[in-house]
Amino acid sequence: MELVTGGRGWVEIDGEWTEVTPGDLLWHMPGDDTIGRSDFANPYSCLAVRFEEGDRPARRIPRLTRWEELDEVRLFTHQVVHLHADDAFDSQVLLRYILGRLHFQAELYLRIQRERGLPVELQQVLEIVNRRYAEPLRLTELARGAGWSVPHLHDRFKDHLGLSPHQALIRRRIQVARELLASTNDPIKSVAGKCGFPTASAFCVQFKKTTQLSPKDYRERQLFGGRKVPSR
Repeated sequence: MELVTGGRGWVEIDGEWTEVTPGDLLWHMPGDDTIGRSDFANPYSCLAVRFEEGDRPARRIPRLTRWEELDEVRLFTHQVVHLHADDAFDSQVLLRYILGRLHFQAELYLRIQRERGLPVELQQVLEIVNRRYAEPLRLTELARGAGWSVPHLHDRFKDHLGLSPHQALIRRRIQVARELLASTNDPIKSVAGKCGFPTASAFCVQFKKTTQLSPKDYRERQLFGGRKVPSR
């Protein structure tokens, strides 16, 4: 794996030379070429990590992705090099950390790219849903945010996301509910209200329909690994 940390370079992918700059992340497999050209006026630098065959998983992500927060790239690189030089630090722990963090950043990048690939109007509607999920949003209001009719809004959601605007709103509310259930001691009724559900009953029905667990069971599973805590 190569994580570009400075300068400019080029790598051959599918017979074409592709420019790479700081933040670009290359996941190589046997037979792939590593970065093969550099800008002599601004030579590339990178963190290169080579895994033994038995440790390298199959490539489940595109060969070239990106870590966009360059300050994080520099901090990560410094930390990895520092710990690699420390014989007292467990090398296998470091190996798993490197692989996991870079894989995480690649997946995060792909998610961001999928959202950026949506029509601008649809991005605007999703921004409203993400920001105002706790409000009683109406389809007419969402459609107005995109400058579309309600039927057209439905069609675009189905075409690009495979779900309706209402389903997208419910999915966002359930996401926030899961976060609150796992990270707070707020009563179920309070969680329901914060997520935009009119009643605790409606919330519990929708939550179980989505997760196959009641809010109470979900919270216990997150906090105690699914084990029941004995009452005192």
